[in-house]
Amino acid sequence: MKPRAAEASAPPTPSADGSGVDDGSPSGPVRYRRNPDLLLEWQDEAGPVLVDCRRWRRFTARPRLLALLNELGRPLTTEEIHARWGACASNGEGSGGAELASTQRALDQLAAAGIIRSSAHTAPMPQGLTPYELAAHARAGHGPAANTQQGSPPPARLRHPDSTRTVRLTDSDELPSRPLREVLTERRSVRDFAPSPLPLGHLAVFLARSARVRGPLGPLRFQQTQRPSPSGGGRHSLETYVIARKVSGLAPGAYHYDPFDHTLNRLAPWDDELAAVLNTTVTMPAYMEHPPPASLLLASHAARTGWKYEGLALSLIYRDAGCLLQTLCLTATDLGLGACPTGTMRPANQVAFLKCHQDGLLHVGNLALGIPGPDRDMSTTVRPGPDGPQR
Repeated sequence: MKPRAAEASAPPTPSADGSGVDDGSPSGPVRYRRNPDLLLEWQDEAGPVLVDCRRWRRFTARPRLLALLNELGRPLTTEEIHARWGACASNGEGSGGAELASTQRALDQLAAAGIIRSSAHTAPMPQGLTPYELAAHARAGHGPAANTQQGSPPPARLRHPDSTRTVRLTDSDELPSRPLREVLTERRSVRDFAPSPLPLGHLAVFLARSARVRGPLGPLRFQQTQRPSPSGGGRHSLETYVIARKVSGLAPGAYHYDPFDHTLNRLAPWDDELAAVLNTTVTMPAYMEHPPPASLLLASHAARTGWKYEGLALSLIYRDAGCLLQTLCLTATDLGLGACPTGTMRPANQVAFLKCHQDGLLHVGNLALGIPGPDRDMSTTVRPGPDGPQR
């Protein structure tokens, strides 16, 4: 969108959406404050630009306008604004009352454009989103950037050459399944887990049903794959990492799940640092009294989606994460396991077991996993599996 000139002449008009002045009769003097939805960006052609992230409008950001907005971090009257900024705004136009009137005209124009807000307006504004969240949403609304899909796409498979062991998961899927209606009815977020370990066989079936690659999708130059959960463009940027605390038949530690080979690649042994990751991403955010036997950490290889959808990629990655978390939760419920998703995220460079891929990954979600605790009211229980009888 081409930026508008911020100082373009426009008569003040009543506003019903909070973007300008109001023709009501507020008590006390009218005060002005900068629009909290504004962000400052730089564009190659236009230079500094003010972006109204809620209404998707852009304005050329001239130095004297930025000087005014810098003063309007708190509400000020016309007289207070004139004392701090008016001499610059008036451009030597008269003196005394004439200069104050010039300042008022400038404020009226900026309020009408939505760059500042007037206390004369009393209608409540939508709350709950920061300007940065609004900006990300607005950017996604414009679709992919031009000139995407340049060069070779990042591969659909992420390898960890630093893994110390490969655990091959069983291909057997002998565990029964139930009608989807029952699974949807019984799905709950479980925060209380039994002290018994999570059976490795159940973990294998859980990953196979929810995240394993079924095959390629054309055109192959996009390196698209088909999996149980949908993904924008079939790019499937999400990588699944298992933090195993108590999984029978599996040494405690961090593992990367390879959905092509259906294997777990060991990345780190259990230590205090790994326990801290589990605590800060799952146990504390979900208000659990005890850590779960296992959890999944979801990390996006963002370039995989960004190569095809630059400018829209983050929005798609978040949607992919939501789809995958729902698939994981329903699969856990179907198997009689307990699961609880959390949204707490950490910078990838603070997750030590990501190692050589820290700079290319975005942590986007987590899932606690285990056998539901004895106080959990569930109509199903964990079914017998290849690791022996379970509750």
